[in-house]
Amino acid sequence: MDLPRSFTIRESTHRIHNPFGSDKLAALGRALVLAPGTRVLDLASGSGEMLCTWARDHQITGTGVDISTVFTAQARARADELGGAEQVAFVHGDACGHVTDDLVDLASCLGATWIGDGVVGTVELLIRTVGTGTGRRSGSNPPLA
Repeated sequence: MDLPRSFTIRESTHRIHNPFGSDKLAALGRALVLAPGTRVLDLASGSGEMLCTWARDHQITGTGVDISTVFTAQARARADELGGAEQVAFVHGDACGHVTDDLVDLASCLGATWIGDGVVGTVELLIRTVGTGTGRRSGSNPPLA
């Protein structure tokens, strides 16, 4: 499964594929007060700019999942370019319904709420991956803070 070629051609030069710009991603990272080692999952991660810059600026670790092979390759190249390839990984896959076995500290989906059929469904999907502390899924959804 991949995005239609027309979409990847149209956005092939974009580092950010959503309504945020680099200044807003940086402000969001600062506002979240990301501690080094914070584990982040970014669904529909596009070219990986958020994870790559946060790995550089805040020393987070993370995984991005995107349906586009083109954007996934661009994200891996960007991680190499910024020196964060050991901190972040990018997976080609469908973010719709994607839930990890390992809990993360922060899950995001910027500009692609279609992955959960809207905002409510996307938030419900993200909640299934976020937990407190370390460890594996216990079979129930983690509490919301």
